[in-house]
Amino acid sequence: TDIWLLDADRTTRFTFDAGRDLFPIWSPDGSRIAFDSTRKGHRDLYQKPSSGAGSEELLVESAQDKIVNDWSADGRFILYHSLDPQTSNDLWVLPLEGDRKPFVYLKTNFDERRGQFSPDGRWVAYQSNESGRYEIYVRPFPGPGGQWQISTAGG
Repeated sequence: TDIWLLDADRTTRFTFDAGRDLFPIWSPDGSRIAFDSTRKGHRDLYQKPSSGAGSEELLVESAQDKIVNDWSADGRFILYHSLDPQTSNDLWVLPLEGDRKPFVYLKTNFDERRGQFSPDGRWVAYQSNESGRYEIYVRPFPGPGGQWQISTAGG
């Protein structure tokens, strides 16, 4: 499975590795694409210039599978969820400046995934099964603060 770019005139293959390349997201300025890939046996996060020039840059590598969710509008953070055998899916943040060390955004005994930054970058909406079924919640970013359930019939 590879990532392909489609425009009005052509279809262009973007990735060429034998691993499964999945869930691409564009950077806010359109210059890069982040995605997850199984090229090292587990799902790690990569980025590549959207022009297709150059090679992929490994962003996050660990033994746990990771899926990229969103890129903050200011281009400073990537939000992803990671599968922990003890706590299920947890939300993590990768800063793209400074030491670029990922940090936990939300880790509970519930399943948190599919996070999205608000347009102003002050909130994260995500899906969780905390109520007994999947619903949508919001929390301040980067925190601290409480959470609010914003769906009532599944999400």
